[in-house]
Amino acid sequence: MSIKQKVARKAVKKTAKHTARGSVSKLRRNPLRSTTLLGLGAAFGAFAGWLVGRSGASPEPVSD
Repeated sequence: MSIKQKVARKAVKKTAKHTARGSVSKLRRNPLRSTTLLGLGAAFGAFAGWLVGRSGASPEPVSD
């Protein structure tokens, strides 16, 4: 594994930990708002993933 890959993995790990801790902290302070925002984020993320998945499908051949 190259140094570049090691640094990238560490950065991803630290970012994930930081995000998780921040989410838990916000959830404790204001549970209703946090739950609403997390739900909206999940819904928009699922919709975006669905759109990307659909656009990746091969289109029907066009006959002229």
